[in-house]
Amino acid sequence: MSKQTTLIARGENFKALDLGGWEEIAQYVTGPFQGKVFLKEAAELSGCEISVGALPPSAALPFFHSHKQNEEVYIVLRGGGEMQVDGKTFPLKEGSVVRVSPAGMRSLKSGAEGMSYLCIQTKAGSLSQWTGDDGVISQQPWEK
Repeated sequence: MSKQTTLIARGENFKALDLGGWEEIAQYVTGPFQGKVFLKEAAELSGCEISVGALPPSAALPFFHSHKQNEEVYIVLRGGGEMQVDGKTFPLKEGSVVRVSPAGMRSLKSGAEGMSYLCIQTKAGSLSQWTGDDGVISQQPWEK
């Protein structure tokens, strides 16, 4: 049976989930993906898709893929391996960040240590504001 997210807290303007530790990510199964949890539905995301993935040692995603509209950003959190985009293969390690345009044909392969990563997906060209333009600073203290 596939692992499920656990609700931590919910309010009018937020939803907090627990995915478990990095070792537990491998227990998630979503369609053809073993070791990947998609957060769009679980966290009720409305502006992007985020997935958390864990590839075991020397494993690859089950296919190459591209997108119609969405760019992806991959952030390697643990371990490493390789990524291939449009036939070009390059190394990944903890701290690597890769943005791939929608049309880029991509896949991942882990190294001997395996690889844990985030993948953030959003419509290419849709970012109209970012933290510096959109953030609103408050002097609100922590509630006791």
